[in-house]
Order: sequence, then C-alpha cells, then structure tokens
Amino acid sequence: MKVILIDNEPLELSYLEKQLMEVGKFTVLETYYSVSKAVKAIDRDPPDLIFLDVEIGGRNGLDLTEQVQLKHPHIKIVFVTAFKEHAVKAFELNAVDYIMKPVTLDRLRKTINRVMKVKKQAPSTKQSLIKCMPSFELISDGVPLNVQWRTTKAKELFLFLLHYQGSLVKKDLIIEVLWPDFEIKKAYTQLYSTIYLVRKTLMVFPSLIIKSVEDHYQLLLGEVKVDTIEWEKTVKHLPYLTSKTLKDFQFVLDGYKGDYLSREGYLWAENERERLKNFWYMTATKVGRFLFSIKNYEDSITLFLRIQTMYPYIEESYFTLMKLYDQLKDSYNVEYQYRLLKNMLQEEVQVYPSHVVTEWYKQRKKKRAINNGSVSR
Repeated sequence: MKVILIDNEPLELSYLEKQLMEVGKFTVLETYYSVSKAVKAIDRDPPDLIFLDVEIGGRNGLDLTEQVQLKHPHIKIVFVTAFKEHAVKAFELNAVDYIMKPVTLDRLRKTINRVMKVKKQAPSTKQSLIKCMPSFELISDGVPLNVQWRTTKAKELFLFLLHYQGSLVKKDLIIEVLWPDFEIKKAYTQLYSTIYLVRKTLMVFPSLIIKSVEDHYQLLLGEVKVDTIEWEKTVKHLPYLTSKTLKDFQFVLDGYKGDYLSREGYLWAENERERLKNFWYMTATKVGRFLFSIKNYEDSITLFLRIQTMYPYIEESYFTLMKLYDQLKDSYNVEYQYRLLKNMLQEEVQVYPSHVVTEWYKQRKKKRAINNGSVSR
C-alpha cells in the first residue's frame, strides 16, 4: 500500500514514518511539510493512503481533504493531530480514522486494521435497488434489507440527499429543512454527526457514497438503481402509442406502485410526489382514451376508475366513465357517475358539472325518453 505523510513538524513526520515501518505492509512514498508540494505529488502519483495533520503551517488539512477527495475519491485519509475538536468534521469528510498525538504503536495497528478492512470492501456484484414508491426500502437481489437507522433524522437525511439524484446539495439547505429551529453551530454539529451515522448505515450498500464538496454534500449512487428514476426513464422512452405498443404503456402504468415516499410523509417530497404522479396521470389518460377509441371499453373503464381514485377532483374521469358505460348500455353506472361528479363538485367547490357534461347528460336522457316512448307506442 502506497502512503504519504503530511505534517509541518519534521520530528512528528520522522516518528510516524518509523512507526509505520515497524507495522509493515506499507511503502512510504514521501513525507511533506508543505501542502502545495503534497498536492502536486498526489496528482502526479496518487497514493492509497494519506496520514495528514489537521493544521499544517497555517493551512487547514480538512480543506486539503476535500480537495483530494474531489480528484481522487479512492484515496483513504487518516488524520493525525493534537486537536480533538476537529474529530467530528474529520469523520464528516469520511476519514478512515482520527489519531491523537503522540501516536502509539498499538493505536497505529488498530488504524491499519481499519484501513485494510475498508480496502477489502469490494463493490457488491449484487443487484441493488432503492424503492421509494410508495415507501422507502433497500433491496438486494430482490430481497428487502432490514436496515436499522440509528435515528429518524439519519434516515431522512439519506432520503433528502437521494431526492436530489446525485446533484450537489448545500449544507445550509439541509439544515434549513432538517434542523430549522437549531442555533447554527448546533445545527452543523447535528449535521456532521448524522452524516457519520448515515455513512455507517450505508455500509450494507458499499457503492453508495456520500461526498463532501466544499459547502455541499453529494450522494453517488454507483450501480444502485432507484425505482422512481428507472420508472421515469421508461416513461420518457415510450414509443408512439399503437395497438402493438399498448402493452409497453400498460407495463409502465402497472410499474407505478404508489406515490413517491407517501408513507414517509416528508413535506419536502411533496412537489416531486405530485410531479411523478402527474406523469402517471398523463400516461394513463392517454392510454385510457386510446382504449376507448379502439372500443376496448372494459379495460378503459378499469383504467379510468383507477384514475378517478387517484384524482377524485378531476371531472374528465367521471365524464369519460359516463360515456363508456353508455356504450355498454349500462344506465345505472352512467347515472351513478353523474351523481358522484355532482356531489363531489358541490362538496369541494360548490359548483355544478360543466356545461359540456350537463348538455351531454340532458341529451342522453332526452334520447332515452324518446326511445322509451317509441317502445311504449
């Protein structure tokens, strides 16, 4: 394993190098007193591991870590310092370990064991899926994982980062949403400690990585799929709707298993929940109308009844169902749908069905009365 050491104290560097040589298993490429020289060396020949002081000649080793992780995410970082107060921030940056000076041989061996353990965690070859419809689940090879989140905030923080689908998320925004009533210093402490808990929990999915990028976090999904993302991709790549492609559309509609994170009830998920739901509505309405046009009335009715359940305040489903039942000469359900629509509109907005619906209904009743009269004569 290739290692470099960075510290502005020559004696500290010499002592640490000697300790590492005693532990073995390492090739110390170089020791550095200067951050700028270290950065150039890291870019030229990236090591596997860096032992780094928090304070280096007026420079902040924590800032250097963010810089290194952006360019070389595979490099492991171990902080070696005399300052306890930086520990939370160090682990928030996904450091492998945080060692207090003076470094003992026994403590160094524990660190090395931890580094080797992390190194052996190869990316999983299993098919991994994150379900968000209608509730959150982690799935590995088709089997739900019984993941124990240390706190409810840890679970929410993970889902909030997932919500942004790999984009950078400002730390201030996370605090504003998850800890709005906290004093800013305490809020950041909560954020850093919760990030640490999330990372610990996500060890079941090694390809899920949370990166700290300056004043942002970023969740990298790797090979893990997300049901909402995959479902939306499928919708966007649907072909032109014909009798031959109808099954593709019906498959997509059946793939919508429920509203996005609806069982979690997060307010910040509401806009995305409605956006995805509207995708389903537009696709379902399109398919329902197509089924009507090819006189597949039974399947069209089934679909519009589902639309009506999900969108009870939209007039179109009631009106379309009235026309579908009329085609089947089912007068009872025509009347039933009209009453449902009328009652819904009165209760919700104190209005009557639209002129188009009312005229259609009147004309139908008139035709039925004429037909009934002809039969009676």
